[in-house]
Amino acid sequence: MTTAPLAPAPPVRRSWSGWRTLLVVVGGMFAMVSVILFAIGGVGLWAQHQRDGNGYFTAGPERLTTTSYALSAPSLDIGGAGPDALYTDDFLGDIRIDFESKTPGTAVFVGIGRAADVAAYLNGVGHDEAADFEVDPFKLSTTSRAGDEPSAAPATQSFWVASATGTGPSTLTWNTSGGDWSVVIMNADGSRNVAVDLSVGGTLPAVEGITVGALVGAVVLLIIGTAVIVAAVATRRDALGQQARVT
Repeated sequence: MTTAPLAPAPPVRRSWSGWRTLLVVVGGMFAMVSVILFAIGGVGLWAQHQRDGNGYFTAGPERLTTTSYALSAPSLDIGGAGPDALYTDDFLGDIRIDFESKTPGTAVFVGIGRAADVAAYLNGVGHDEAADFEVDPFKLSTTSRAGDEPSAAPATQSFWVASATGTGPSTLTWNTSGGDWSVVIMNADGSRNVAVDLSVGGTLPAVEGITVGALVGAVVLLIIGTAVIVAAVATRRDALGQQARVT
């Protein structure tokens, strides 16, 4: 009695449909975005540790000088058009300007006022306007405006929303609000040749919100991406198992 050899079982055809491929691609995209958000959150956590003891992020000090009567940053637009989450009035929080006169015996004045009011005060006054600056290394580019000496000392003006005067180490603090503002640095007596060491800091409360939002978003997207990929792979395994049982 002879036994006929058993025919080999037909190979199981592996099935990978287009929609499963799409699921894996989408899951991978979620995972990649989550990695970017984790990186942003990590930078935010690092930044939180760069605050000083009073909660300020600070740059400087840097030496600022001008042979004219004033140095100004003519237009600081706070609260411009854009998403409310990014352009709220308290985006910068509190601003702190630390300064010290480098001209012996001469007090320095630093003030913040509405851009229109400051422009009217400096109209016809010889001064330098900040046009551009770089942080590392620090470099300030200015535009010179020809003119005469101011008609009155800066501290006598009533339009300043924040101001400070001093010969030694001095500090100006201001809680920002929406509007178009200017910062002015002058000798308190309105004389020419201003020289000052200055540093600027801000509490930047939005940094904490961005950090938390990035980390939460990263976790959520990573979970979604992983779930989508696992669903695609698991569905394929079920399909292969069903084919194997049929054959």
